[in-house]
Amino acid sequence: MTTDKPASGYYGPKAYDSEHLPQQKRPAPGANPALPWFNRKADRKLPWGHTEDVVPQIIRRRNRPEMLRKFEKNPTPFGDLQTHQRIDHQRYRHATAALRTRILLFFKAFGNPIIIAFMMFPLALGFAGHLHIRPKGEPFGATLLAFLPILATFLGPLIACNLIPTALFKLFPRWLIKPDKGPLWELNRRTGLVTVFHYDKKGTWGKTGQPDEETAPFYEFDAYTSNELIHGGGVVHTLYLANRYRNILIPIGTLIGKTSPEECYALWDMFQNFMDTSRPLPDTPLWEEHRPNDPVTAEHDRQTHRPPRYWRDMDNEIWKVKNDEMATQVLRLNTPGRLDIMRKSWAYSPRPRRQHAATSTRAG
Repeated sequence: MTTDKPASGYYGPKAYDSEHLPQQKRPAPGANPALPWFNRKADRKLPWGHTEDVVPQIIRRRNRPEMLRKFEKNPTPFGDLQTHQRIDHQRYRHATAALRTRILLFFKAFGNPIIIAFMMFPLALGFAGHLHIRPKGEPFGATLLAFLPILATFLGPLIACNLIPTALFKLFPRWLIKPDKGPLWELNRRTGLVTVFHYDKKGTWGKTGQPDEETAPFYEFDAYTSNELIHGGGVVHTLYLANRYRNILIPIGTLIGKTSPEECYALWDMFQNFMDTSRPLPDTPLWEEHRPNDPVTAEHDRQTHRPPRYWRDMDNEIWKVKNDEMATQVLRLNTPGRLDIMRKSWAYSPRPRRQHAATSTRAG
């Protein structure tokens, strides 16, 4: 649903409005030539517009109502890790934890109780088979003792992956729980600009501690999916934003990891909806608390009598139904088959041939 903008002048001159697209005079050179590997792996350019109100699964899971209620009681559960991250009615600014923190969290994930529980099923089958072939008359206790080394071989490393990082985080929290040097990129709804932050020791950051910033309007970027073969013959996909005119390439898909193409389509829709000032903020838990601060969204909610705590007060059973409905909606996305609303704003030229010489880029 679209609404008239109730606050003229609130949004910047380059804010993205899907109903009033700027005419871009420069010819588009096709796929971003920033890196040869990107041109080799770029699978498909996704069209603009005709979006659906969808959110990728991992973002839904992280922002379910019960988690929002916990965040209200403790707005900074991760302490300093959230120093550089900003998600509100104006911006989605992405930042990560320091490398040492990410490494420990990576290993800790292998000790997740869900993974351990998943491993218990084949181990139980193996133990049942062991019982079946044990020598006649062997006591059960002896059979169990003989199986313990096998159990320890499989579960021991997983348990260690959980216990060791947990212990280190508790013993050395100030040294291990750290944010990275700064944000990586930002999408700003109010200004319509996409910003990439650069940390060059020989540049401004090395001299002043402030990163260099490279900006371009959101409507100058196209979304591409890349594909990658994995063990077993499967294919996973990642979403990138690539500027048509400059070597700016943003691996925006790191938010959801390497996943199915439909999850990439959902992420592209989510950010288009977030940046589109002709419509309210996406009606998802992630942005609910910020809806009153965006004029288009506030007016939309006033006209539709939307409850201000629609998501935050939702019980778990209703949320499960809503989440399942959206999961089905995401699976049915046919984004590549949509008509591109940007088709008349410029003329796309053929995608450049695969490059063999490296081309530098500052985006990361």
